[in-house]
Amino acid sequence: MKKLPDNVKKVWLYSAIITIIVEIIIFTAAIIGVKYLDWKYVSYILPVLGTLLVLGALFDMISIPYRYAFHQYAIYDDRVEIKKGFIFRDQATVPIARVQNVDIEQGPILRHEKLYSITIHTSADSHEIAAVTKEESENIKTQVMRLAMEARNAR
Repeated sequence: MKKLPDNVKKVWLYSAIITIIVEIIIFTAAIIGVKYLDWKYVSYILPVLGTLLVLGALFDMISIPYRYAFHQYAIYDDRVEIKKGFIFRDQATVPIARVQNVDIEQGPILRHEKLYSITIHTSADSHEIAAVTKEESENIKTQVMRLAMEARNAR
């Protein structure tokens, strides 16, 4: 099983920081709404909701090393295996014969770290490898699509 690149930790950290900033903006707007727009019903749940959101984002930041330790993937001749999660563990096994498409995507945070996410599509589902390097993404796409075509031709 291969691990994700080490700089995926930065991507997850940036994502958690952006989440906290957005939550602070929304929380501030809600406070303004309570104070100036007479949203009295919101004032009862606002402290609880704000606390839960911030604690959730802080948990995301603290759990980055653990999340990294449990994200792995492997490509075999007959299947792709993707493992992730440290509290709620998920192990997906995608039969190569079921693969229909492989997408390579890159959002702004991944682009900053020169990483790509891979999504493997089947007719019923899709599975993601969170972050890999450019070379690895191209290798994965080529290898999985080649194996899928071979599996289809072997039928």
